[in-house]
Amino acid sequence: MTPGSDTLSQRGAVYATPPNPMGNYKELPYDIYDPETNPAGYINIGTSDNVHAMAPEVSAHLDENPLKLRPAEFIYLKPYKSVNADDLYVANGCGSVCEALGYTIFDEHDALLIPQPSYVGFPHDFGAKSKVDLYHVPFHGTDQFLPSCIAKYEAALASATASGIKIRAVMLCNPHNPLGRCYSIDTITAIMRFCNKHCLHLISDEIYATSIYDPGPYCSEPPTPFTSVLSIDYDQHIDPNLLHVMYGLSKDFAASGIRIGCLLVRNRALMNALLAVSQSHWPGIADQTIGISMLEDWDWLERFRRLNAEVLAERSSLLRNALDEQGIPYDSRANAGFFLWADLRKWLPNVDEKGQSVEGWESERLLVRLLKAKKVILTAGEDQAAESPGFFRVVFSQREEVLKEGLKRVFKVLSEVSGGHA
Repeated sequence: MTPGSDTLSQRGAVYATPPNPMGNYKELPYDIYDPETNPAGYINIGTSDNVHAMAPEVSAHLDENPLKLRPAEFIYLKPYKSVNADDLYVANGCGSVCEALGYTIFDEHDALLIPQPSYVGFPHDFGAKSKVDLYHVPFHGTDQFLPSCIAKYEAALASATASGIKIRAVMLCNPHNPLGRCYSIDTITAIMRFCNKHCLHLISDEIYATSIYDPGPYCSEPPTPFTSVLSIDYDQHIDPNLLHVMYGLSKDFAASGIRIGCLLVRNRALMNALLAVSQSHWPGIADQTIGISMLEDWDWLERFRRLNAEVLAERSSLLRNALDEQGIPYDSRANAGFFLWADLRKWLPNVDEKGQSVEGWESERLLVRLLKAKKVILTAGEDQAAESPGFFRVVFSQREEVLKEGLKRVFKVLSEVSGGHA
């Protein structure tokens, strides 16, 4: 039995079992025939492509310097253990990584345990095709970034189990989207132990790993620095077959159009299953070339990281100052990502366009419509599984003049809703 087979779903176990139609090609990238440098390598005359006839014409327009991605550098997360190419599952974006995980560690309508609030895209990424449900962990005022939050995870798991819902995994979004905060080592290891205790997979989404900035005097307490789960000696806390780390280029490198997502997997059976469903998830060669060329330029990387942190701190300060001037509360402890979690409950309208009374989530939906009427978009809490209506994610990583104009429109709507007393 392949190590880790007992951690997969029923359909995942099927995918992990040979034959895999792509299995014959697994070794090709690492052992390709070359008459001079590798005469004993693989010769592929089974794949239908036009490489031999037209590759020279295409190559004439590309830089001929060979690009070789070094895995430990790709994820840039200070791994405690070395990372090998065989540990990396690469797809055309993290959404595709989630979908592939949905097929391999979940059966239909199994559930992913996820803290509230959560990233707006997870219901689609896990649910649209692989039919995975999300089961949210409410905290009711408990700080989910402290180790004491485990009691809430235990309660949510017990509630799901009592309802006949099978929880297969926990999603840890670190840094958190939409809260913009990082988890401490103590909290991360507590969540690891919780997952290990209940034989649950732990998926750590670290797509904002290098988008960390100094919140300056606006932060109400010293911010928690980012810690990747990979930088921890995790073997003493969780079975490595249950721990998986997701990363992509779209956020940290301002490259949403470059579709590259990566999952670090130590579970051989899971990797086999992922590869079996990977054909529709391959990143394009142009994306790979651009991505690798960026990641191999260390001087540029360091300059970009420093500049990114400076710009995020500057834009964050602009937004925080504007919210403070308007008396709008927000989570000032944020120090990661491109957004703040703003509390607009005071400005939720109680009468709709037809003069009908509204409250709760309908009131939040009305505020969304009023904002859209002024041609400004915020992500509403309802779309992010907020525990109560009135919270919005406000993104500050815009050009300065665009951010200022957007806030001007938001404040105008809030002023109108409150009768000019915003």
